[in-house]
Amino acid sequence: MLKKVVSLVLCMTLALVACCGATAEGQRTKVTVWHMLNGINAEAFDKIVADFNASQDKYQVVAEFQGNWYDNFAKFKATPKEDLPDLYQIVVECMGWLSESDMIIPVQKFIDRDGFDVSGMQENVRALYTVNDTLYCMPLSVTMLALSYNTEALEAAGVDPASLKTIADVDAAARKVTEGGQAKYGFSILNDSWQVEEYMSMSGDYLIDNQNGRAGRATKCVMDDNGAALNIFQAFHSTLTQPYNMAPTTGQSTNDVCTAFLQGDLSMLIGSSQWIIKQKDAIGGRFTLGQVAAPRTDDRVTGTFSPGGNSMWIVDKGNEELSEGAWAFLKYMWQPEVMGYYAAYTGYTPVSEAAYNSEVYTAYRQENPYVESIWQELVDCDPAYVGAVFGVYYEFRSTVQNAFARMLGDPSYLPQDAVSEIVQTTNDNIGLYNEANPR
Repeated sequence: MLKKVVSLVLCMTLALVACCGATAEGQRTKVTVWHMLNGINAEAFDKIVADFNASQDKYQVVAEFQGNWYDNFAKFKATPKEDLPDLYQIVVECMGWLSESDMIIPVQKFIDRDGFDVSGMQENVRALYTVNDTLYCMPLSVTMLALSYNTEALEAAGVDPASLKTIADVDAAARKVTEGGQAKYGFSILNDSWQVEEYMSMSGDYLIDNQNGRAGRATKCVMDDNGAALNIFQAFHSTLTQPYNMAPTTGQSTNDVCTAFLQGDLSMLIGSSQWIIKQKDAIGGRFTLGQVAAPRTDDRVTGTFSPGGNSMWIVDKGNEELSEGAWAFLKYMWQPEVMGYYAAYTGYTPVSEAAYNSEVYTAYRQENPYVESIWQELVDCDPAYVGAVFGVYYEFRSTVQNAFARMLGDPSYLPQDAVSEIVQTTNDNIGLYNEANPR
């Protein structure tokens, strides 16, 4: 029902604009977009593309799915420049490589030229995609680290979700839930490395040097210089190896723990706020989904979580008409009702306050009030702790996933072993990258 309401509100808002498009596709400039969206994300994006195409008669945007972000990014890097798309949608982790390449025209160039107003962009989102005062891309969506929970299981165990502020709080709640028979397992965490990166931001320490690569090029991994990484790994090792919790023990452990959560066997799960929401239909009537901001490792941390998500990049193919078409689509996409629609349809957090307060997203919030806590988590972020920017993020992700999983599945492989392997491997990869890509 909500999807119908969301689509209806957007259609009514844009109807006057859309009615003017009447020119045949062959007379327009074709603007190609490569993306990694599937499911409801692709449905929402395709709707925006169709509405843009109907709103004017100069450009025809064509959206092309290129696989998950790993496959998508690998293809982008391997493709000759002349065969690349005109717009590229990808996750924030690819920002380091893209911003250092000669493949991209920063959107700041068009913003400055046109005096285009992006002042309403949520400040932490803007900080995420900005290096040296240059906004490189336009955000499409935001996700925050969240604790998703089975409302009925926690209520039956006498657990107030608002009280779950630290990992120790969650662990204590997990014990209560399982001892009371409300679920087979208490809590777990998705293992795709992003969670570890978020806890590094929360620690107040940097992942890599030069202020997470934002004050200069990354030269080494510093995630454990002050013991922050070891503290994070020890916190999860000590809790997730308990028999009443569920440890992710594979490098890409989204299936086992997520299936357990959706089936009601696992009462709490730390992961992307949006990733869980888009699985909501799989819960059926088994329980009511709730979310709060993810717990801290402990009360000693000094940072904040960082927004995650994905964005749109204008590709520099030396063709002004194509880059202008890409920019025209981004300007259309930036309208509050369009961005509000995308967030409401997909479960992502809006990228601006205007989108958050849009008619379509307001309706969504009324049906899903827990998303307000995730928005507040975004607002409470500190721009000083946004994520790292470096060219071997792809490789870093794989290293962290495997080390974290091995730590939880191999009794002989301890937290300090995992951290040491991550730091050493990342330093090696950074060195090789910088040598191959001199500045």
